[in-house]
Amino acid sequence: MFRYPKAIKDFQYDPNFAIRGLHYDYNNGWLMKIDNMGNIQLNTVHVGREPIHNKDEVIAQHHGLHISPDYLDENMFQLNDMFSLPQACILSDVLQYFRDNNMVFHPRYLCDDVSQAARILHTGTNIWSTHGYGGRLHATINRDVSRYLDPSSKLVTFLTKLRQRGKKIFLMTNSTLPFIDVGMTFLTSCKDWRDLFDVVIVSSRKPDFYHSRRPFRRTTEPTWGNVDALEPGEVYQSGNLNDFSRLTGWKGQKVLYFGDHIFSDLIDPTGAIIPELEREINIRNTASYRHTLSWLMRLERLLNEAQNLDLVTDRSQDLQQLVEEWRHERMLLRLELKVVFNRHFGSVFRTNANPTMFSQKMGRFADIYTSQLCNMDQVPRDFVFFPSRTYLPHESVVESLVDTGKIIHPFR
Repeated sequence: MFRYPKAIKDFQYDPNFAIRGLHYDYNNGWLMKIDNMGNIQLNTVHVGREPIHNKDEVIAQHHGLHISPDYLDENMFQLNDMFSLPQACILSDVLQYFRDNNMVFHPRYLCDDVSQAARILHTGTNIWSTHGYGGRLHATINRDVSRYLDPSSKLVTFLTKLRQRGKKIFLMTNSTLPFIDVGMTFLTSCKDWRDLFDVVIVSSRKPDFYHSRRPFRRTTEPTWGNVDALEPGEVYQSGNLNDFSRLTGWKGQKVLYFGDHIFSDLIDPTGAIIPELEREINIRNTASYRHTLSWLMRLERLLNEAQNLDLVTDRSQDLQQLVEEWRHERMLLRLELKVVFNRHFGSVFRTNANPTMFSQKMGRFADIYTSQLCNMDQVPRDFVFFPSRTYLPHESVVESLVDTGKIIHPFR
């Protein structure tokens, strides 16, 4: 269909290459990490599998390190979902192959073709396939489901506990019933897994589900009439948010949606499932990471103080040399904090000083986030989450004075 070189079939997926949230530039084929302000993290820019070490080349390409919102919208593709990891890998491998073999190509065509191949792999030639397993990916998983899923007794216990407390639970997925049936049966070790939910909806076509007027249909029997009730034990497909709210009575702030795709799954209010959190938190809690981060922050304070010193002339040269040494050490420390997460792109959630754009979008679309749904079992039933105060740069001095006791806290 795409007529790409046969050698591409021999490429192997490298799970250690990419992270979620990277941006691909349609114009030059660069893959990079961008922070929440639209700034490029210099030591993450790659073309194919090769890093671009010349920062002047990056700066010249974009006339600085900041990328405008218009350029982001029109010329860059962000890889946000879990399938973005193999997608970024194959995209980089194909681009590298074309470069190595001096083949003429446009980076936009490569990205479009890889994205189309991924859709076909998921759903077959019909992007909204509602019957059968969907694409080849689903069929492959169902043939050897134990390779891809681990049974979860915790999930069954958590869902059962929620229903015993009077909570209503629904499952809504874009996948087809045969695929979900195999996966949920294995995951829950329950043949009657439908009984864990009050409503089950498959082939929902999110995010169109939230805006369309497509009616619900039953999947377990060949009927063509209107669905006028969503009943436990039944499985429905398609549908829309308006009818879902009308038929269930579940509306607005009383419904909490959980999902792992920050665009398709999440509608306010939302809990985001971010599997990468567990590994990143474990790394951040190590003694070596904490020590490196602590020293980096101290070093940056020293740099700020040193540059404000008004020293006599005969010592200014020594100070300048010391400042240069500290700057070099700062660069090495920042690199160390990056590669501990991923040697190519660093943390999913943070650039150097700022959150990544992935983090920014996660915060925009999700009210809370966690690594897995069962973590919520540790939260009391009526717990209210109060967000931490986010300090602006000009507020940091006030914050530090309160912490040190130099300002009297009004409530102490």
